[in-house]
Amino acid sequence: MKSAIYHPLSFFGYTSLKQWCFRLLVASTLIASFSGCQTPGPQVSDGGGRWPGLLSENAVMRTQTIHMIQQGGDRSTVPLLFPLLNDEDRWVRYNARAAILVLAGPHMETAPVYRYMAKSSLLKVAPEEHRVWWENLFPGSTG
Repeated sequence: MKSAIYHPLSFFGYTSLKQWCFRLLVASTLIASFSGCQTPGPQVSDGGGRWPGLLSENAVMRTQTIHMIQQGGDRSTVPLLFPLLNDEDRWVRYNARAAILVLAGPHMETAPVYRYMAKSSLLKVAPEEHRVWWENLFPGSTG
């Protein structure tokens, strides 16, 4: 004869909790499939329509825009990042530089020295230094 094993969770309705979680999972999956998982994407652009997030007052929005540009992998958008090397937010500066280096590919080793935590007087020359460097790598790309 087997002795009855008492489990503390069965007292709290563990079985019904498991069923409830399963039903919730099924319902959320159905809702996602019916809606097509289509949510509006981040709005990002250069102000002329392509990347408005670069001009946002919100540093998080500017950083997200930088990430979108980097993920796109289009080197023609890199000149849009140069002014952000002089941004007031250090994380925007850091991410702009990182995206520029990633999009430079194997040429990243030749990039000008950049210290994103430097004094603002030193940061002011960074956009022009990077623009000249980029133009030497990819002539005609900075327009």
